[in-house]
Amino acid sequence: MDIDYLLTATRSVRRLLDIHAPIDRDEIRDCLRIACQAANGTNMQAWRWVVVSDPDLRRQIAELYKASYLAQTGREDVGLSPFRPTPLGRILSSTEWLVAHLGQVPLHVIPCYEPYMQDEGIDSFSTATVYGSIFPAVWNLQLALHSRGYGSCITTLHLHYERQIGELLAIPDNYVQGCLLPVGRLHAGQTFKPAPRRPIEEVAVADRFDGPSL
Repeated sequence: MDIDYLLTATRSVRRLLDIHAPIDRDEIRDCLRIACQAANGTNMQAWRWVVVSDPDLRRQIAELYKASYLAQTGREDVGLSPFRPTPLGRILSSTEWLVAHLGQVPLHVIPCYEPYMQDEGIDSFSTATVYGSIFPAVWNLQLALHSRGYGSCITTLHLHYERQIGELLAIPDNYVQGCLLPVGRLHAGQTFKPAPRRPIEEVAVADRFDGPSL
């Protein structure tokens, strides 16, 4: 796969996941091996990747995920939002598909990281060190998955029930759960293209925040 295509066309995937296609565990192991090549604070490599394939565990995670979504939106139940051909409409429709089908997605991956500095996660420096050690590896994983015909997305709704998820999956309290990635094969023939993005002139400046466009 062309490297520029991989970097610009690796999208967040939800409804385009094939929930019926089998997962090749050896391929997932290869993707995780690539993920662990990512930079991380002081090269501590304090990751623990919880890869959940057990149907009952996925069902329980999905129930908590749905409860979190309903609590955040103030709704009593969830169905598929009607598709609206706008960026926000597509996101809402895709989000609700995942809420309704998360338990059927064949693999849930929860990257965990053990902070190694006292009081890590309280100030900006500590928080950046923790999540700066998680998300480069997550992105490596997503790129590797895409190159092998899989899709995923970063989602964090389950963290409203982080303690319950931790108990369910026996995650120690001293580990931070970074996110949840639902992983499945892409539907056959599915390809992506770079997404619309704001031009560099609007987002990059020289020397100062209020400086001229780069």
